Amino acid sequence: MARNQNIACVVFICIFNANSISGKVFSRSLSEYRNFQQPHIFSKYDNLNLRIRRSNSIENSSSADHVDTFHSSNLSTTSFALHGESDNEAFVHWTGKNNDTVFVLTRSHRHGAIQSSTLWRSVDYGESYNKIDLPELFSVTYMYSSAADKSKIILSDLNQRQLYITEDTGQTWRHVKLNFSPYRLLLHPSIGKIILAYSLREMKLYVSNDFGSSWTLMKERVTERFFWAVDGVDSNPSVVHMELQDPMGPVTYFACLAPNCEEVDFDKALGTIDFYSLVVENEYIFVQKSTDDLTSFLVSYKRGPFKRAYFPSNLTPLDFNVVDTSDNQVFIAVDHEEDIANLYLSDVTGQFYVTSVENVVGMRYPGKFDVDLVKVKGLNGIYIINKFETSRVDGGVFSQRTYVTFNKGGTWKLINVPEESKRNCFDPEKCNLHLHIGNTNLFFRIPLAVSTKEAPGLILAHGSVGEFLDIDAQVFISRDAGLTWKAAPFKGNHFLNIMDQGSAISAIAAHGLPTNQVHFSCTEGATWVTHNITSSEMNVDGVVNEPGIRTLISSVFGHMNSSDGWVMVKMDFESVLHRQCNHGDFEQWQPAADLVENKVKCIMGENLVYERRKQLSECYYGADYLRPKTTQICSCGREDFECDFGYKLGRDDTTCIKSDWFSEDNFPSALCANGNYNQTKGYRKVAASKCTGGHEMKYLPVETTCPLLAPKGLSIYSEKMCIQRGVNVTFTLTQESGSVEETVYTWSFGNGSSHVTIKGLQKAASITTSFSTVGTYNITVLAINSKGKAQAALTIHVEEGLKGVLVEIPWGARTDMPSYFNVTVLGSDNITKLGNEQPLHFAWHFENKITGAIRQLTWQNVIQQEFHEPGEYKLTLNVFNSVSSVFYTQSVEVYDAMTTVRIHFSEEINDYNSSSLNVRQALAEILCHNLAQILNIRRSRIIMSVPPTQPVVGDLTVLPPNRDVNETETYQVVEMLIDQAKQQYLAFPLFTSDDIVIITDAGVLDLRTGAESSTVPPPPVTVTVVVPVHVNMTTVEEKHSLVAVYISVPVLLAVIGLAVAIIFYYRKKLKSHKKYYPIVKHRSRIHHDSTCSCGEEDILGLDDPEDTIIPDSDFPDNQPTLMILNEPRSGRNNRSPDRIGLVNC
Repeated sequence: MARNQNIACVVFICIFNANSISGKVFSRSLSEYRNFQQPHIFSKYDNLNLRIRRSNSIENSSSADHVDTFHSSNLSTTSFALHGESDNEAFVHWTGKNNDTVFVLTRSHRHGAIQSSTLWRSVDYGESYNKIDLPELFSVTYMYSSAADKSKIILSDLNQRQLYITEDTGQTWRHVKLNFSPYRLLLHPSIGKIILAYSLREMKLYVSNDFGSSWTLMKERVTERFFWAVDGVDSNPSVVHMELQDPMGPVTYFACLAPNCEEVDFDKALGTIDFYSLVVENEYIFVQKSTDDLTSFLVSYKRGPFKRAYFPSNLTPLDFNVVDTSDNQVFIAVDHEEDIANLYLSDVTGQFYVTSVENVVGMRYPGKFDVDLVKVKGLNGIYIINKFETSRVDGGVFSQRTYVTFNKGGTWKLINVPEESKRNCFDPEKCNLHLHIGNTNLFFRIPLAVSTKEAPGLILAHGSVGEFLDIDAQVFISRDAGLTWKAAPFKGNHFLNIMDQGSAISAIAAHGLPTNQVHFSCTEGATWVTHNITSSEMNVDGVVNEPGIRTLISSVFGHMNSSDGWVMVKMDFESVLHRQCNHGDFEQWQPAADLVENKVKCIMGENLVYERRKQLSECYYGADYLRPKTTQICSCGREDFECDFGYKLGRDDTTCIKSDWFSEDNFPSALCANGNYNQTKGYRKVAASKCTGGHEMKYLPVETTCPLLAPKGLSIYSEKMCIQRGVNVTFTLTQESGSVEETVYTWSFGNGSSHVTIKGLQKAASITTSFSTVGTYNITVLAINSKGKAQAALTIHVEEGLKGVLVEIPWGARTDMPSYFNVTVLGSDNITKLGNEQPLHFAWHFENKITGAIRQLTWQNVIQQEFHEPGEYKLTLNVFNSVSSVFYTQSVEVYDAMTTVRIHFSEEINDYNSSSLNVRQALAEILCHNLAQILNIRRSRIIMSVPPTQPVVGDLTVLPPNRDVNETETYQVVEMLIDQAKQQYLAFPLFTSDDIVIITDAGVLDLRTGAESSTVPPPPVTVTVVVPVHVNMTTVEEKHSLVAVYISVPVLLAVIGLAVAIIFYYRKKLKSHKKYYPIVKHRSRIHHDSTCSCGEEDILGLDDPEDTIIPDSDFPDNQPTLMILNEPRSGRNNRSPDRIGLVNC
């Protein structure tokens, strides 16, 4: 894509691995947008918005001072000084065509941070400036302007999450605060109100329909590569193309409509793609897919299905750079592993590429790969490149030469030396003009070549004459699109500028060379004049002018010396060109007559005739001038055709012959349609050519009856590579070449099911199935006909869908001690064996109003969390695998002090399956339910957990009392429990009335050591502070005191008597016969009879399950397998930890 087009995306930073052949996809448009988006770079148009950083800066008051108005030989200039405190960066932005508003942004950018910024505005073409008041603490990170409406500008502050917006070229502004960091904004290219915003940290894409005033979330899990629709190509201008990344890693292409992200039709058979490989330009969408041993470059033409792109020869690609996609054809530069960069040209679909030129000068930079190639603007098919005459390995870096093409890469030729420069040639036979158009500009700060569509044929560039390109450069000018050139009469590097559609050009010394002069020409380089623009010398950092190049005004910015601030100089060439051109000042220019040899009058199938000013007519076009152009379609000739894929030019440089490396067996041939296919003659029409008739039939493919061909290029695609068990999935089959109607296709799914055999690709292309078992499956398709066979394979992973979670806190949560949280993950049919069969990820979030948020990500189902403050915490848990996720939230109360009692049982309980989660939960529930009644406390005050140990034990945690209702102290509850346990008063039957289990002992458990003690923790010490009070006794007070005694003593005696009676009753009843607490046989009663809600049915919302609790040994699918580390250490039994049956009563 041309550098001035506004398709915006990002260049990804890639890590180069010398052992990998995986390539990367870049684009010229990506590089330009990245420059535009960098926190310290703003570049919207070529030579429009420039940024220069100075190493020295000053601290002055922020103001704008008029320096002087200087006249020299009728050239009028006006200077202004912008004092920006310590600002060491300047941005200059001209708002648009025929607009007199100029913005200058100065910033202090040091140590990777923006410390301050100042915005200036001029409404008189830069003659004077006023400071714009930014909001407090607003530091401009990015600056954006709308391509749809040049009056709209947005300033963004990434750190403070805010925007400053104008829709009237800065007359009024509005301040918008955001709830996300606007890392990148993407303004719609044709609809002025719509904007996309991207949050890098959250990977979220937001949309605004009112130019930034309000925002809504559009899509999550988006990478930095997203694109607006292309006018005339996409079905709807609101389409957004994007790259999505799954939390588990896979990246996919996705397209939807803004603002609600309604999905649009796209090729879902594409499957996963490489990270940061999506590029959308004009009719084409490019992606990359890589495996361990193969990297494929895929392209979608006019939003059709993605197809693999093919390149000639056996060179291994490393990087791809989409250089240009104009004129219905793709120019792509490929950096090969063999240390060679080649330029390739596609067919109209972008799928098949032929070599245009080899050994192009290219360079890998951090974040991109690019080559020395420039498109001449204003005329189709004209490009200039630099290439190495020998390989880079052999020192070819010093052998660069410049070539030009006038038929979009069909043929390339060296540039002839200007007549006046031939005397500088050391060897006239090996002397040509060579230009600096890329890498040398980067390393040696030589300004880039300049051309514009408003001045077709006019090119300004730096170059040298000789056998190869030399660093010592001077300025050269061409007025016939690069065919002939003329040297300027001055040396060195200069900022070059075109004004008023070419009526004036200027050159000012660049990069640190103090000057107060400008060289300009009003005769397209035929004559030059030098004038002073300031009374003293200045260091020029850049030159900009109005984007439409329809005025004679340009702005120079720089600084007088290292101790001064920024200076803006307005140059007005209207004082030099006094009159507007009339009819007699114009001539008709036919580019083909100059550019094409052998008397051919057409370029790219067109005979174009432009009106242009005569070279020596010193007049100006004017802002309203529209250049007349006439077009005549030409008849087709050999120059309108190029060699087809797999063919090359013969020795006569005219005939296309088959390349040595090409074999039809290794590349796809055309699919047969209705019994016929197009057989190539070795030629294909240049996509950009508009010719018709003529010798067209001599070169076009011939429609031929389809022979029976062996199938080739089978591929199986699935929208997802990880599939949920029991859910239907559709597999799609594609075939690149060969016969399809007579071919038999056999599908195999690798799960023991019967093969599916279908005749004909149309019926076999799509098949839907499901998998009933978790695992990895190899999907294969075998295609066979009498001419041969082909096979394709695809590996998929089937995982269990997550349906719910059970969160347990076995010993409660207390301060300054590790608290354990265990998770049982439930799949369909209450399957809990998920941890061993597939990876699970647990995202934990604890939040408290005082302590804030605590976040952790684990790969185990248990977390050890320590709290330092008591109180209520909100637990939010997100559990996910590759195919599903579940969300859970609950409140967790953290206490300062709790006591845990370990309970021991008679040996009868060991006859049952203590490793069963269901049995342990039932046991914990019945103990919890009945002990609360015996101990006369709230059931919510005790937590019962049963570890999967032998012998079976139970851990009862007693929570602190509620002081508001005067509950029994914790030590009293524990003392009562231990006392009754030691006397073996507590017993209960299990599954039958004959299976009696007795609580034989209990002791206080030390959670840190695992030791047990019969000593009950002492009651909390109550400190009473006695304050002496002097009381004056009176008769009335004595009466009140006696009344209180009369009332309180009988009440106290009654309460004591009642308590003694209750205790005596229960002790007598328990001693006379042991109390049997029946175990609940119906699991539904476990939940309805208590306040506990920790069973699987509660989480899943299922109906009542089977009536009886059956040991899990008969049902292996229900065996818990998730291991936890939550059992206190015991010196007697160092067992492996496992799931605990837990009930919070």
